[in-house]
Amino acid sequence: MRRFGMAPALLAIAFCGPAAAAGVNELIALCEACHGPNGASEHADVPTIAGQAPAYFDKTLRAYQVWGRPCIKSSFRYGDTDRPKTDMCQIAEGLTSEDIGALAAHFGAQPFRAAAQAFDPALAETGKARHEELCETCHYQGGQLTERAPRLAGQWTRYLRTALRFVPTGEHLVPPAMETTVNDLSAEDLDALMNFYASQQDRD
Repeated sequence: MRRFGMAPALLAIAFCGPAAAAGVNELIALCEACHGPNGASEHADVPTIAGQAPAYFDKTLRAYQVWGRPCIKSSFRYGDTDRPKTDMCQIAEGLTSEDIGALAAHFGAQPFRAAAQAFDPALAETGKARHEELCETCHYQGGQLTERAPRLAGQWTRYLRTALRFVPTGEHLVPPAMETTVNDLSAEDLDALMNFYASQQDRD
């Protein structure tokens, strides 16, 4: 199956020539052109990459290199926003193992900043219970701490919804256990989970 679509796990970062030719600081600046200063996104459709586990960050970029995640063209959000759109598969293609390791270490060391977004307290309580039942094994401490999976607590839920949308289609490859869980989620389950993750706005 050709994998393309509308739900990257890390939306497009800036690209001005071969990524492998750029220094680490330049690569960091390229990431920040969409994901925000220090990787803390201010846009609901772009995930925060600050504070994500380096192992997960590394795994995600390598997945883009083999089109294991869907990619779309995305506009730049900071700096020269008139630059041509790019996508994560194009970005990742030019990264070396050293580049990926350096980016993972840098953004993993940045403080995570929870997104300020609306949520329903009652649904958040239901979502907490569903998380503990379905998701806590990998996304532990309520989605705050992970090793090879993304931090969910405080992440933009618009982005999370979009990313999950493409799991059942096979365009967003995830471990089998997660694929089964996502495929079995009802619309009510998903709403509750999203409200729970959105409610975690006061955790560092």
